[in-house]
Amino acid sequence: MKVKRFTLTLLLLCSWCFATEPIAVYLTWKECPESSMVVQWITMDDETSDCVYYSMGNSHTSHAGLGSHKALPQDPRYLVHCVELGNLTPDSTYSFRLKPEGKCYSFHTMPAQLNRPVRFIAGGDMYHETLAMLRETNQQAAKTNPDFALVGGDIAYAAGKKPHSKEDIARWIEWIQSWYEDMVTDEGCLIPFLPVIGNHDVNGAFGQTPKEATTFYTLFATPGDQGYNVIDFNNYLSIILLDSGHTHPIEGEQTKWLAQTLENRSAIPNKFALYHVTAFPSARKFIDVYPIKIRKHWVPIFEHFGLTAAFENHDHAYKRTPPIRNNKAVDADGVVYIGDGGWGAKPRKPHSDKKTWYLAKTARARNFVLVTINPDGHRQLDAYDEKGNQIDHASF
Repeated sequence: MKVKRFTLTLLLLCSWCFATEPIAVYLTWKECPESSMVVQWITMDDETSDCVYYSMGNSHTSHAGLGSHKALPQDPRYLVHCVELGNLTPDSTYSFRLKPEGKCYSFHTMPAQLNRPVRFIAGGDMYHETLAMLRETNQQAAKTNPDFALVGGDIAYAAGKKPHSKEDIARWIEWIQSWYEDMVTDEGCLIPFLPVIGNHDVNGAFGQTPKEATTFYTLFATPGDQGYNVIDFNNYLSIILLDSGHTHPIEGEQTKWLAQTLENRSAIPNKFALYHVTAFPSARKFIDVYPIKIRKHWVPIFEHFGLTAAFENHDHAYKRTPPIRNNKAVDADGVVYIGDGGWGAKPRKPHSDKKTWYLAKTARARNFVLVTINPDGHRQLDAYDEKGNQIDHASF
């Protein structure tokens, strides 16, 4: 393993010495997905330029966006660059370069109104096994041509009980490179993603602070140092990003923030939460510390303010619950919980959906979920395994 990691690092260093392009480029949002884009990229420490040259469509008019960079704390040979582009036109394709004569990349902004179907994918527990397994699911997910993705924690499995090592950093780099290379639409647009933290993204797993997850917080501009956040897609969609007890407690300030955030968005018709540990586990114990905390502190808020669905992870299986309210399965007016984190992890055997009151559908499969939100208000869920076989379909 050490030889393999050393070889990877050596190859990255050599490839950068003879190339003009970064190690990886990836996209996210801090706000306003209809009119902004955050461009991030990784270089070696001798590439300190923080400029993005961009234009809309086939326009010959180019603009320049300036940003900043940080060194990865555990391996300062790597720099993480970040530039936020603003005042963009909604539902439009942009091209950009990181050098005036460099490689051309593309992205697409989100619509200002829900006047076309919006599609996103969700999954977690990604680089658990081999790189080949990770990339197999990546490639199937990219074929669905989503507008964006939700990444539900345990991303690179590059943290544990001891401080980060250079082997851990290499694993993070491998994950970001795989996203950069695989997660591209048929039209050639890079697929933005919104991440949350999982127990394998922080040293100590639970009950820690951001200081124990410095790589996660350096690599990803969102959710930001607070560790939880909300991204609003104008007035038709909100994505609430939460920390299920890894670097911020579930109870207390985060719960207060969640209640206020959902109350302020009572009129938003599509509200989704993303976090790592399951409230309604498909394979683990229902009676366990963190599921109990989430059901006690977050679930009543989800129900009170009309959350559409929550994306959970952590269990390495597939699950969809019926709408749930007051700890009962109901026909409507409840919250659907979807997951359970099996993008690149060897799947576990889930509980029986015929014998477990809160499970409507389960599968022992690596998986990702595709959600489609239509202008007429209809929402559709399609789940697929790593081969592209459909394992679930539902309206919710």
